[in-house]
Amino acid sequence: MSRHFELMDQRPRDSMAVQPPPRSGLRSTPNPPNRYPRTVIDAREEMSVAGLWRIIRNRKWTITAFAAVVVVIVVTASFLTKPQYEASARVVFHRESDSGVLGFKGVDTSLLEDPEDRAAIDTQIGILQTDALALQVINDLHLDKNPNFAGRKARPGDEDQLVGPFHKSLNVSKVKGTRLIEIQFRNTDPRLAADVVNDLSKAYVDQFYRSQFQASTQISEFLANQLKELQSSVEESQQKLVDYQKENGIFGLDEKQNIVTAKLDDLNKELTTAEADRVEKEINYRLARSGQPELIAKLEPDNLITKLRAQQADLRNQMAQASVQLGPAHPKMAELSKQLAQVRESLDAEVHRIDERITYEYKSAAERERMLRNALEAHKQTADKLNANALQGNILKHEFETNRKLYEDLLQKQKEVTISASLKSSNMWIVDPARPPRLPAEPNILRNFALSLLFGVFGGVLLAFGLEKMNEKISTLEQAIIASPLPSLGVVPLLGAKNKNDASPQLNDVNGSVKPELVSFLRPMSLAAESYKAMVTSILLSHRTHPAVILVTSALPGEGKTTVSTNLAIVLARLRRRVLLVDTDLRRPSIHRAMRLSTNTGLGALLRKSATFDDLVVGCADVPNLFILPAGPVNLPDDTELLVSGFKDLVERWREQFDHIIIDTPPVLPMTDAVRMSVEADSVILVIRSGQIAKDEFLRAQDLLLKVNARLTGFVLNGAELDSSDFRYFYGYYSQDQSKRLSEGA
Repeated sequence: MSRHFELMDQRPRDSMAVQPPPRSGLRSTPNPPNRYPRTVIDAREEMSVAGLWRIIRNRKWTITAFAAVVVVIVVTASFLTKPQYEASARVVFHRESDSGVLGFKGVDTSLLEDPEDRAAIDTQIGILQTDALALQVINDLHLDKNPNFAGRKARPGDEDQLVGPFHKSLNVSKVKGTRLIEIQFRNTDPRLAADVVNDLSKAYVDQFYRSQFQASTQISEFLANQLKELQSSVEESQQKLVDYQKENGIFGLDEKQNIVTAKLDDLNKELTTAEADRVEKEINYRLARSGQPELIAKLEPDNLITKLRAQQADLRNQMAQASVQLGPAHPKMAELSKQLAQVRESLDAEVHRIDERITYEYKSAAERERMLRNALEAHKQTADKLNANALQGNILKHEFETNRKLYEDLLQKQKEVTISASLKSSNMWIVDPARPPRLPAEPNILRNFALSLLFGVFGGVLLAFGLEKMNEKISTLEQAIIASPLPSLGVVPLLGAKNKNDASPQLNDVNGSVKPELVSFLRPMSLAAESYKAMVTSILLSHRTHPAVILVTSALPGEGKTTVSTNLAIVLARLRRRVLLVDTDLRRPSIHRAMRLSTNTGLGALLRKSATFDDLVVGCADVPNLFILPAGPVNLPDDTELLVSGFKDLVERWREQFDHIIIDTPPVLPMTDAVRMSVEADSVILVIRSGQIAKDEFLRAQDLLLKVNARLTGFVLNGAELDSSDFRYFYGYYSQDQSKRLSEGA
């Protein structure tokens, strides 16, 4: 006769086992493997927008405050800044073209840009920014005495100290897509800004014209000096050429009609042909001198040597056959030997004849080559003598022509430069002079306000995301849904917390201590109990058949998996289902403490087969259909290996006796027991603690379970705050008094 334990009795006492009656025909069919895995990434991406909006919504006051601070700072600084006026003028610049009036370089008016055009404009921009032009403008406008530019402590004659501020206020740039150069200058006085720009433009154009005229003048003077020297050189070289022709009798010698040269070319060609013929004959000669009939035979195809070699081979074959058939002493053998000797003599004679012929041909070709070479060398000497007299004449003639051509070119250039120096170049002019601006360029209040508001909101959003990134813990159901593709099975409130209506959901037993493991029994009308009922509904309806083996685990210790296991068992038992609650966390068992059971017997004894299941299982008097198998005393690590290896057989036996088996397992990340046992469960529930588990830990835990194809039904968020969005709908539906009574379990 077994005794039941009572949940309301807090004194620890030994409980005798109760034998559950056998069950038949109630075994649930295991559900197919879980199919969630990583194909749900698209859903996670769709929810990312909602997650971003949630961060912005939750941090809206942070974003607003940051944007307000930025706007106030920028607008205040804008009002305190002294207005700056910007005057601008435009100067057009054209490169000189290659052709113009009378052959002079003109203005290139094409609109196409090329690298040379851009380089020329960049050069002019650099000239506009030189210190020389800046000092000239400072002196022309007496800026060293102007307090609007030099300040109140301006001292006359201190121009060098004003060049730096001048360049800081000056901006010279190219107008994109044009040949226009824009000159801009900022100052607190609009009239002064316009005067500086106009004076700088005028000084720049004048300097350009002056430099062009000076360069032309210098070139003209240089060319005049060079022409004097070239004129004397031309006269001297011409006189030398005339004197040499008179002394050597050379008058108009034409090399194209020179017979000696033509004959020299013919001899050279004949010598080349003779050399090629000699090389060919020498190759045949060397082959013939080798004494090998095979090589000699290749020199003359279809010759007598080839036939004799074939006849010789045939006679040798006949002798070999006759020697075998008739014997060496047979008369036919003597006849064949005689014929073979005659063929050999003929072959030697033919080889000797071919050798003599090839030798003769080679010697003839070599002699012809030698004679042609001697004739060529003799003719070269004749040609050298003929050309020796004309060589110096050609040198003098070439020198004279070169000096004359150079003199003519320089004379033409001097005339062009002289004329162009008297004309004013027109490839640069001012197209838009500066006028005093009516409105200040800085500060632009509206633009600064818009930009500060834009950057303030953007910076506030970044700050909100940064603050959210610093808090990687999962605190709400929405964060868990965004982080994981698994469905949510329920949310359990944090026991002992105060909601916004000051209703305390604290759940006490008879001694006043909080008992979250028994909340479904002690406070069946509380919000926590309702959460577990909703959780059971989700689990049962998420399968085609009710799952028999429900494994409850967590990523890390202390997330409330034992609390969820006991309350699930109580709710299922109250549905008049036979429920077995098993504590498989042999390292840190906790169900016996929650149920006030003895630690003398339990699962450890069953694994070591020191007791039967009927002797170890304990029934609950207050919940008739609930049976509990605590961990009991264990021997680590032997019992853990026995549990994992024999877990399948245990589950198969328990399926026959109970409708549901709730398995409380160790956490997933610290150890692998739960992962190895999860493959035998019909439903695996992952418990996460609000504000305690990080996103990466949550994902690592579910990945470990999915890799072994565990049937992950979903996750449970435990310990959520009552004033969070997860319970906001509850307090909006009930009135304040109803919410208070329900949260207290009244």
